[in-house]
Amino acid sequence: MRFRPAGRKSLDDRQGDHLRESERELLRHGIKLFPVTLGPMRKLAKRGIYIRGIFESKRYTVIEAYPGGAQDILRIPRKKYGTDKLKAGLERLGIEGLKDGLSDHELDAATCAFVGKLFLEGKSITYGAPGKGIVMPKGEKAVSNQIKKKHTCKK
Repeated sequence: MRFRPAGRKSLDDRQGDHLRESERELLRHGIKLFPVTLGPMRKLAKRGIYIRGIFESKRYTVIEAYPGGAQDILRIPRKKYGTDKLKAGLERLGIEGLKDGLSDHELDAATCAFVGKLFLEGKSITYGAPGKGIVMPKGEKAVSNQIKKKHTCKK
């Protein structure tokens, strides 16, 4: 996983490009995002780097996932359309046990866990270099959140 764009010495370095190659690829596929170098995203990225180190020290495989983009590809509503709609979309994918009243962050975490499951099943794609990119479900983003063709995801 590469958390900073090429040419930057750190996430706090303000010289150079804001985008990583994985982010450029997502944008080319119509998936909107905030680069890890912008404001509050830096703090989240630093936390991710720290947590990644803990898991990798225990020999776990760690991937980077992006819940909003995954939700676009899975054709379920993002949290901005309401947590109730996001929860219903996750349940349509076969995710069980989601309690009422979960926060948008908890539902995003469930989305990322689902992406991890797809990764383990070989049903994902990595945008950017393998091992350094962003893992997403296989598929294409629906244009303007309208379903072009029906996808089914099995448990």
